[in-house]
Amino acid sequence: MGRFVRVADVQEIPEGTIRPFEVEFTRFVIVHTADGFFAIADECSHDGAPFSGGRIRGTEIMCTRHGARFDLRTGAVTAPPAVAPIDTYDVKVEGNDVFIFLD
Repeated sequence: MGRFVRVADVQEIPEGTIRPFEVEFTRFVIVHTADGFFAIADECSHDGAPFSGGRIRGTEIMCTRHGARFDLRTGAVTAPPAVAPIDTYDVKVEGNDVFIFLD
């Protein structure tokens, strides 16, 4: 059964940044945009490159290796060369704590 796990303090992930984490053998990044916090797998579905060096554009993240883009909200591909979506994780903020839902 899944549960929310605390991963960071809000101040550790300023707006406009991407921060990598690994919790319970799950690698992911938390992205802080003007629309809030999002969590996705830290691996591009095109070639496995990490997103921790990626670029944020609105609610999209771009892989720096080949330029594939994904929707941070759904994991859907928004620009090739990737064709498969990426995993997303539920995020909640309580006070100054950022939590991610892990199965």
